[in-house]
Order: sequence, then structure tokens, then C-alpha cells
Amino acid sequence: RNLERGDRMLSLCAVSCDGMALKHLPAALQSDKEVVLRAVHQNGLALQFAACRLQSDREVVLRAVRQNGDAIQFASRGLMVDFEIAVEAVSRTAAAMRHLHPAARSDRQFVLAAVVGNHRALAEASADLKQDKAYVLEVVAQHGLALAHVAPALRADREVVLQAVSVHGHALQYASEELRDDPEVALAAVAERGHGLQHASRRLRSDPSFAVEALARNGTALQHISEAPQVPAALVIARVLQVKPHGPKAHAVPVCEPKWAPLDGQMGAEGDAELVLDTVSRRWKVSGSRPSLQRSASDVLPGARCRSPLSGAAQLVMTL
Repeated sequence: RNLERGDRMLSLCAVSCDGMALKHLPAALQSDKEVVLRAVHQNGLALQFAACRLQSDREVVLRAVRQNGDAIQFASRGLMVDFEIAVEAVSRTAAAMRHLHPAARSDRQFVLAAVVGNHRALAEASADLKQDKAYVLEVVAQHGLALAHVAPALRADREVVLQAVSVHGHALQYASEELRDDPEVALAAVAERGHGLQHASRRLRSDPSFAVEALARNGTALQHISEAPQVPAALVIARVLQVKPHGPKAHAVPVCEPKWAPLDGQMGAEGDAELVLDTVSRRWKVSGSRPSLQRSASDVLPGARCRSPLSGAAQLVMTL
């Protein structure tokens, strides 16, 4: 009853908690810009209950589509064709493109701008754009994951896929089976994002020489290497520690349980152990005395768990 009497303060509180409460307010409050702004900030779809003049208010509509892109369907016709508002809407909700004029799906500039904020926007674009190689190269250069929405033939195109995985390593999962088995493509993905290795073919992930190359580019790839008993433990650990142990964006090495073979002894068991200990101490500046080995360096490493760059490295070494 208080809402029906137009209690403005109570109305502001109500729409701040549930924007759709705007539906039950009197017309005078549905025309109140502050009340409507509060409502669409909480739920963009509340725009449908705003007064017509506020559905034509650029500030109100922008606030609504930033909360929910689908709110653009309730904007005035003039604002539905506003470039900035339309891009904001599709960047937030790719399916919002369905509420726009059909020509938007074929607008190269508009789709490219939307993909920057939401790679799924390409899924709503016209088929002609998704099979245009020159255009697709521009798109995946902005957002590698847009590779998921291009024409199948282009997901098998080496140039397109290399561009995509260089921007976002996880784009490798959308490449053709043949390209996921291509060492150069897979290493490009790993260099950008270590976890991209999980999308490479099983053959590559089980190849000892490829495993070392992958780890040399990004230590976080460690989690996704299949069992490769020929890989010398000391060499792998040293490569992980020496090159990007945190990943390209300073992420910690994830929990991992690799299974290692015995140290290969090429440097001698003691020499291998010293290599690893020296690398750990130097790379992470281990305070105090260096970690000591709890097992013989010639023992088999049945498994190792690593949880952080510092403790993880120490744990890997302590299992030697």
C-alpha cells in the first residue's frame, strides 16, 4: 500500500533490491529518472516498465544494456540503432543481436567491435562474414576464442588457427583435429597460455621431446602432459623453473600429478639433483639453507603434487 501511495524513498529501496519491482510502482515513479536508473542498474530488463520518455533516454538505456544486453529490445527505435548502445548490448549478451535490425549481422565494423567484448557475438553474425577468411583473421586477432564460431573450413586453416591461438591459447580446442596434432600450432597455443596444451592431440602430449619444448615455453603446461616415461625428471623440472614458471600472466603452477621416470644419469645422479636444487634456490630465492634430498636421486618419482610456484617447486624437488 505504501508503494501504491508513491512513497519515493521506499520505492528507491525496493528497486535497488529488485529492479523488476518497478512494474508495481505508480506511473509517476516509473517516470522518475533516479528510480528507473536504480531499477535498471539492478536488472536491465526493468527498462520495459519505465516511462516511454526514459526508454528514449540514452543514459538510462546504456545503464540497462550494461546490466543485461537483452534490455535493448525495450529501448526506443532511435536508440536501438545507436552504435555504442548496440555494441554494449551485444558485448554483454551476444543474443541481443537478434533484437537489432537484420543488417547488423552483416555489418563488418559492428560485429568486429562487438567481438572485442564478447567472442560469442560472431555466432550471431551472418554466414558470409563467418566464412570470409580476411575478415575472420581480423576477428580472431581481436579475440582468439571467436574461432569457435567461424566456418568449419576456416577452423582447419593453418593461418587462421595460428592467429587465434597466438591471441588465446584455449582457441586450440576449436581447431581441426589435424591442426591440434600440429606441433607448431600447439606450441603457439602453449606459449600464450600453458593450459592450452590440454587441447593438443594425445600423441603430442605423450611425446617426450614435445613435452620438454612445451614446458620450455610455459611451465603451467606441466599439468596436461600425458605420461612420458622417457622424459628425464631433472631436465623437465629445470626447464619448468627456468622459463615462465608462473605462466604468461603470472598464474601459479596448478595442482599436478605427473609420473616421472628415474633421473637419466646423463649428468650423474648427484649432478642432476644439484641442477634442480640450484635452479629452485636461484629462481625462487629460497631463504635459509637449500632443501635437502629425502630420497636417493636415482629413485623413481612415483608422483609429485605442486600447489604454488614456491612450495610447488620445493615439493617437486623434495620428492626426488
